[in-house]
Amino acid sequence: MKRSTALILLLAAISMTGCKEQTPAAKHVVYMCFDAMSAIGIQRAETPNFNRMIESGAVSMHTRCGIPSNSSPNWETIATAAPFEMTGVLDNGVSPRNGTVIPALLSENGFFPTIFETIREQRPDARIYKFGESCWVSGMYNMSVFDVAVPERSDVKHLTPDEAIHQAADAFVADRPELMFIAIDMPDHEGHTWGHESQGYFDCLHHMDELVGDFVRKVEESGLIDDTVIIITADHGGINYGHGGSTMAEIEVPVIMYGGPVTRGKVMEHINMNYDTPATVAGLIGVQLPWECHGKFIKEAFEPKTGVCYVPVPLVHPFRGIVPEGEKVSLSVDTEGAEIFYTLDGSQPSCESTRYEGPFPIDQPCTVSAVAYKNGNYSMTASNFLYAALPEGKAAVHYKLYRNVRDVVLPDFSRLGKPAAEGYIAAFSLEDVPFAANEDDFAILFTSRMDVKESGRYKFELSSDDGSRLYIDGKCVIDNDGSHTLQTKFGFAELQSGLHDIRLEYFEDCEGQYLYLNYGQEGKPLRPFFPEELVK
Repeated sequence: MKRSTALILLLAAISMTGCKEQTPAAKHVVYMCFDAMSAIGIQRAETPNFNRMIESGAVSMHTRCGIPSNSSPNWETIATAAPFEMTGVLDNGVSPRNGTVIPALLSENGFFPTIFETIREQRPDARIYKFGESCWVSGMYNMSVFDVAVPERSDVKHLTPDEAIHQAADAFVADRPELMFIAIDMPDHEGHTWGHESQGYFDCLHHMDELVGDFVRKVEESGLIDDTVIIITADHGGINYGHGGSTMAEIEVPVIMYGGPVTRGKVMEHINMNYDTPATVAGLIGVQLPWECHGKFIKEAFEPKTGVCYVPVPLVHPFRGIVPEGEKVSLSVDTEGAEIFYTLDGSQPSCESTRYEGPFPIDQPCTVSAVAYKNGNYSMTASNFLYAALPEGKAAVHYKLYRNVRDVVLPDFSRLGKPAAEGYIAAFSLEDVPFAANEDDFAILFTSRMDVKESGRYKFELSSDDGSRLYIDGKCVIDNDGSHTLQTKFGFAELQSGLHDIRLEYFEDCEGQYLYLNYGQEGKPLRPFFPEELVK
């Protein structure tokens, strides 16, 4: 072929395509969003249906939500494809009409327009359905754009997750709308009640997995799956009993895509933001989002598969703290055919480390680090600090629990009178203090002495939700006071060998409860106090 002929054919091809990359399309999109269903959570829980969708679809376990990891701002983002700075919803309960940041675009309800409104404008023929447990999102979303909204109003009886998802599946198969949006709150409720590392939370995710499995099977049996892309995601994750901070457990959410043109077995390696997911929904349906949205189409989910495969992170039990007398440490992973390797010194495990053969005892404090290995791929690393139950009378951290402390700063503990409860526990932790999982308005004073073996400069790390303050020998080393979500601060102290007094103050205002203290000689890894390092 002559050069001139080849050039003409190339120019013709460019002219026909307009030099524009084709965006994958789907006749139908199912967009399922679960409140507080973290990326780390669905890896630890038993989720066979999610795993099947991942094996035959695409997955990202490193998509990030906006910070702070609160519900309202992120629910607005996953409906608008726009970050907080554009939507004007910066925190829970904040209306952009009364806030400090004016939305970059305004819908008729005073909020930033959702992708549902954009689809309605550009695809007036498209049918848009919305199902959920309640109508709580109606304050942020323009509900008039939905052809079907269940429940329709906030005064209508709320549905259970089972009712909402089953009704949504029946409506999708019968009516075949172009977009089905499903919003489920239950994982957030269970995380706040039982903790995001609890069996109660994992059981909830397992049940959500069952409901999604039922939905997917109905779509497959109806013959619609080749024309449908199902997208599973969340607004944020969680840690301990709450969220709102910036830990990876709080900000990383899963994105699972299944069906239609999605690449089978694709593990997405790039890190996306949660506003990219609704942009992908809009792109699949064939609409152009406003400039102010910022979300981009996640094309990686439709690109050829690489050699990377999905391996969920192992679950270490107990999750942290004391291994009760007579019990052992157990490791598990939610996938068949994976091996688990672990270390007990906090070092990174690999195939050269100890292979997990069954539950094992520990007789001294250790950091259990574990990975799952399958088809030449490693999972993320699970790392848990554990110590054996102490003999009677050996616990050295004295605590005093005070209830009905209603303030937004730490109290003057000398004025609180008699504590509601007091005793000795093994570590500077909330785990063994007797308060309710969802209790608010209390304060705790911890005291002990640390036995420093080697003189030097020591670094301390104090994480809390809400406020806390650390004193060493009467001197404030870290001030992390105030009513806030999970927040971490650092401090330093020059310590001589010998005994030093430790005083740790903490208070809980509302919602999440969290307290963790790490330390170490400067230049060495930080870790929790070993119980043997503490003296009454």
